[in-house]
Amino acid sequence: MKAKSLIVLLLAGIWGVGSWWWYTCKVKGFCEVDTTAAQMASGTAATGVTALASADADQTNQGGAQTGADEADKADAGQAKADADKADAEQAKADADKVDAEQAKTDADNAAAEQAKADADKAATEQTQTGDADKAATEQAKADADNAAAEQAKADADNAAAEQAKADADNAAAEQAKADADKAAVEQAKADADKVTMETDSTTQGSDIGPATLTFPTGSANPKLADSTQAYFEKVAQFLKDNSSATVTIVGHTDSQGNPARNKALGLKRAEMLQKTLVDLGAPKDRVTASSQGADQPIADNNTEEGRKKNRRVVITPAK
Repeated sequence: MKAKSLIVLLLAGIWGVGSWWWYTCKVKGFCEVDTTAAQMASGTAATGVTALASADADQTNQGGAQTGADEADKADAGQAKADADKADAEQAKADADKVDAEQAKTDADNAAAEQAKADADKAATEQTQTGDADKAATEQAKADADNAAAEQAKADADNAAAEQAKADADNAAAEQAKADADKAAVEQAKADADKVTMETDSTTQGSDIGPATLTFPTGSANPKLADSTQAYFEKVAQFLKDNSSATVTIVGHTDSQGNPARNKALGLKRAEMLQKTLVDLGAPKDRVTASSQGADQPIADNNTEEGRKKNRRVVITPAK
């Protein structure tokens, strides 16, 4: 900036000197007057006097011209200084505007860079937060799924255990019931060992009574009836009372042990005992017949205890 100012001042000074020389020498001719004065000094006295008088007049005119030239130079110098100052001011303003523009651009670039960095940091932070949130959500979902699976597995295990426990309890109950039934059957069989037991050949349908086979203890003719046998006789007696044309046939059988005649009499005695039981329950005696086959019609091997037990029987056959 200072160098430019100095150059401008130097150019203004050169222009001012040139202008002064042109005005003084070329316009006013002061440079030629000096030469004429020298010639006059070496000339004649008359001429010198005349020249001197003329020189004095010219000197007076030259003084006035010099004053005008000085004022012109001063005006020119002022104008040059004003122009230089204006140029300096404009240059300074241009430089200041340039500096301001460059500063503004720098500030704008810095602001843009800072904003970009802030935006990038914000985006990175949001991305990190989003990633952390997604990761947390994924981990939570996995934890929830694991908990649900564990709870389901526990529930399934509990259900399986409960079902197994129920199955075990049912099996145990069934086994216990079977054991109790077997025990009751054994105890009943033991209790009925000295009683008349019964096996029905078919189930009762409607008002009909099916035939039955009654088994007697060895050598007995008048044993007690088992509970099931007593219930059967009550049904047979009711059947005879409800059906006036119905009849009941009672046939006694024995095993082959002992005297055949005695066995036949024993079979008849057993049949008559059951006949009396029915009559005592209200059955008409004339529709209940009793007979004996003794050992003549065995249904099992008399050489075994089991066979002989089956042969010691009374067959009851109700009929309409």
